[in-house]
Amino acid sequence: MDTGLGGLIHGFGVALQWQNLVYCLIGVLAGNLVGVLPGMGVLSAISILLPLTYGMPPVGAVLMLAGLAYGAQYGGAICSILLNLPCHPPHAVTCLDGFPLTKQGKGGTALGITMMGAVFGAAFGIIQMIFTAPYIARIAFSFGSAEICSLMLLGLLAGSTLAKGSPLKGVAMTILGLLLGLVGQDANTGIERFTFASSISMTGSSSSPSRSDFSASPSSCGASTTPRRSTRPMPSSASATCGRAAPT
Repeated sequence: MDTGLGGLIHGFGVALQWQNLVYCLIGVLAGNLVGVLPGMGVLSAISILLPLTYGMPPVGAVLMLAGLAYGAQYGGAICSILLNLPCHPPHAVTCLDGFPLTKQGKGGTALGITMMGAVFGAAFGIIQMIFTAPYIARIAFSFGSAEICSLMLLGLLAGSTLAKGSPLKGVAMTILGLLLGLVGQDANTGIERFTFASSISMTGSSSSPSRSDFSASPSSCGASTTPRRSTRPMPSSASATCGRAAPT
């Protein structure tokens, strides 16, 4: 334990040097810019900006990639809160509470709460990982196919019951998503499923842009069908007529 704490203190001392903090700040800013784009998740942001770290010091490169990952996570929350458009799957739940606050004129408050929650949540997760990672690894290695299947079913049921409205509709949409996810080539065995001998359908529909499109379609349809109120000023003749017709 003493060796682990000594290494942790030494790591904080290296990470808190001013040049490494600058690299981390650059990564956070770049992650915010890339994370706002629909369909661009953390992995996409790291893959695009990874060549920038080839000529950098190793510590600075790692801190820049870490800042890029956390910045992309927060950048995806901006579209979820302001536009009701989850840029990547983890922010689908953010739309449930963030966008209603935006419609109430509290978008800035929602963004601030998201930022503070991300800071404290990440700090708690890192501290927990430092002290409990060996024990969690032992539990993870004992998981078999039955336990993994149970966790997947729990996640699907939790996602379907979190949906607004009837739980039956949520379960139906979950089943529809599973059916769409079956199309394509299996990642483990390479067997083609419901491709109908088409090379286009071999990739399936599990890409991030397709998920963003499905998530944004209800908001787009609702905005297109909602009538807009006219904000043009009333002509002077009409206002004068209304004034004369009003009882005194």
